[in-house]
Amino acid sequence: MGFPEDVEVYYAELAASREWPPETVRAIRATVELIRDLDRSTTARTYGAWADENGTDWLFEAVWHEREWVVVRQLGAGEDGEITRYWWKRIEDDAGFLTSEALDRDAKGLRELARDDFYAAWDDPGWSLTA
Repeated sequence: MGFPEDVEVYYAELAASREWPPETVRAIRATVELIRDLDRSTTARTYGAWADENGTDWLFEAVWHEREWVVVRQLGAGEDGEITRYWWKRIEDDAGFLTSEALDRDAKGLRELARDDFYAAWDDPGWSLTA
């Protein structure tokens, strides 16, 4: 199954700017398809948040897949007001990328987050954990 036209264009431009060889393009596409399919699934989800040492609030939505919490959406809200969103439609950009590490719900500093709070931030980037 293909991606929407804007997503196809984004990934074609990203591949060209990064000068990815064909095997990398195929691997990235497979990853994006997996993240999209997990994002659209009805499987168990969890939400978490933590603030890094630079003052950026990071929020995560993760789906249970193959015995781990796979991050399908990630939002960063910097102290400077810069917002980054990563998901299947934009898995990376010049500022960063969707983490490939499983979400460890027991990690030091990770706070549980309600689904409604995650989507309040996802839909309204002016929201902040520290405000």
